[in-house]
Amino acid sequence: MHKLSLSTMWMQHRAGHVREWWEQVRGLGFEQIELSHIITPAMIAGLEPGEIPVSSVHFPAPTVPHPTDARGADKLIASPDPTLRGWAVDQARRSIDLAATWGASAVCIHAGAVEVPWRLEWALRQRWLGGYFGTPVYGRTLDELLTARAAAAEPYFSAVRRSLEEIAVYAQQMGVRIGVETRVHVFEMPSLEEAQIILAEHDPDVLGLWYDAGHVQVQANLGLAEPRAWLETCGPRIVAAHLHDTRGLRDHLLPGAGDIDFELLTAHLPADALRVCEFDWYFEPEEIAAAARRLERMIWDNETRR
Repeated sequence: MHKLSLSTMWMQHRAGHVREWWEQVRGLGFEQIELSHIITPAMIAGLEPGEIPVSSVHFPAPTVPHPTDARGADKLIASPDPTLRGWAVDQARRSIDLAATWGASAVCIHAGAVEVPWRLEWALRQRWLGGYFGTPVYGRTLDELLTARAAAAEPYFSAVRRSLEEIAVYAQQMGVRIGVETRVHVFEMPSLEEAQIILAEHDPDVLGLWYDAGHVQVQANLGLAEPRAWLETCGPRIVAAHLHDTRGLRDHLLPGAGDIDFELLTAHLPADALRVCEFDWYFEPEEIAAAARRLERMIWDNETRR
């Protein structure tokens, strides 16, 4: 049986209910799953705690819409508006409740975003796709985005730090660890510098980093912090990792298909960090099973060399 967990990201277009999907996943050799933020209340209706082994919960699961704001809780968690932010924190508490009730050890938290014009990152990605990486015009495009982000960041970063303080208190009460996830877009939080600030403010037994391998690699491919910088700086604080590969700016691929140095990654993961496969929905069952076997070999080889 796989020691890895499989995210319900792979459930999309395959099943309407977690119970139905779990039968497929168990047949592939997985012993546990992560309830991702695609999960609605209807997808877990009727399930009893303990019926399905859950390693972790990805806020804001189960996801519900805000009554008036189209943005999700994972965006509103960094809202300078205290009412919107408070609603998002309540959704995080619901995810923690779900984790505690179902025996999951950790909750993955998206930390919101800095509101800058979308066109700035769109232009950067188009430059990258057009082959301009490393040219002066690419550098200017990246600088424009980073400058705009830095100028706008303070109210959003302050808001998400307040949210995390409130969430951490509740998580500690409920006996659940939380991990702040590394994100894929430049305008999203936290950057490496922001992550270091957040981690320094919290008890490692309560709050750490949720290292998303694909997200970090995509940002590195765009010219931001490299995986080694994240792992050497924050490695001991990693609560869990989302494991998937990238090719350029495309993530959630199967390991071995792209850019990620999994030997480097697995060498830096703490022994107690959760390992969650976060593969896209369109891969076939046999591909998922083979990818899990490859990952387990990598993890085992690195652990035996330590």
